Amino acid sequence: MDDPDRRLLDAWRAGDRQAGQALASQHYPAVYRFFFGKVRDSVCEDLAQQTFEVVCRRRDAYRGDGSFRAYLFGVARFVLIGWARRQRRFEPTEDSLPADAEPLPGLLADRELVRLVATALRSLPLDDQLIIELKDWEHLTQAELAALFEAPQATVARRLQRARARLRVAVEQLVDDPALRDRTLRGLESCMESIRVEVERRFGPEPRGRDPE
Repeated sequence: MDDPDRRLLDAWRAGDRQAGQALASQHYPAVYRFFFGKVRDSVCEDLAQQTFEVVCRRRDAYRGDGSFRAYLFGVARFVLIGWARRQRRFEPTEDSLPADAEPLPGLLADRELVRLVATALRSLPLDDQLIIELKDWEHLTQAELAALFEAPQATVARRLQRARARLRVAVEQLVDDPALRDRTLRGLESCMESIRVEVERRFGPEPRGRDPE
């Protein structure tokens, strides 16, 4: 089966810089979304750039085991962990939605509920956030997640289940009103999808990033 990413990567390895730029441009929005909400906006750009710099330096590291996209997210994860260690702290942003965002027709859930869920999501341990987002927003397969987290698929499935359970607990802890809590939990899936729609609207379409060397 034809793999456009692998075709571009092979051409880039052979010296075609335009192929490298096309590969980076295609995946840059997803890498930027990966960092969004976990660090300040001003840091997202730097970390996304660092991710592609690592791929540039180690362009032969990807051996074709799984998708290039999953490999790229794996690099991004190590870049984020490295940044947090250098900062000696990890303080995710309050939520994934800008405070002054206008309501969007495409959003599936009430803005107040979406903000609650986004805040709950950012309160989770980093890998809990990542496994939920990579599964629900980027649609990585169990096999791709297993390769990314370097764990058996069964282990990844359990981690995902536990992460979703912790998200529900985090939502419950944020909401005192039982009626609002129940409404939020019932609409959890729609809220998560609404966050994805908002983040994609802001960062999905525009390819950015410097040319690979």
